[in-house]
Amino acid sequence: MNNKQTSKFLFISAGTLTLIGAFTKLFDITYAPYIFSAGAVLLIFLQAKSALDNKNAGRRQRRLGASGFLASLALGLAAYFMFAGSNTWVVLLLIYALSTFFLSFRGESTK
Repeated sequence: MNNKQTSKFLFISAGTLTLIGAFTKLFDITYAPYIFSAGAVLLIFLQAKSALDNKNAGRRQRRLGASGFLASLALGLAAYFMFAGSNTWVVLLLIYALSTFFLSFRGESTK
C-alpha cells in the first residue's frame, strides 16, 4: 500500500469508529465514548497531517486544510462531553458534520 491508500484507509476507519461510537452512545452503552474517542483522535491526527502537508499548496488549499483541522477539534470536544455525561456532544458533532460538508464543496474541483 502506498501513502495515499494508507491515509484513505485510516480516514475510513476513523470515520467508522466515530460513527459506531455515536450510535452506541445513543443506546447508553458504557464503552461508546471510548470508541468515539478513538475515531475522533485519529480524525484529528489525519486532519492535522493533511493541513501540515499543504504547506507548498496555494493559499486557498492551506486555508481549507486549517479549517478542516479546526472543525475536527469539535470532535475532541464532543468526546469530552460524552465522558462528562452532557448531551452537548450532539451539537458539536452536528457542527463538525456541517462544516465538513461545507468544506467538501470548497475543495479543488477536477474538470
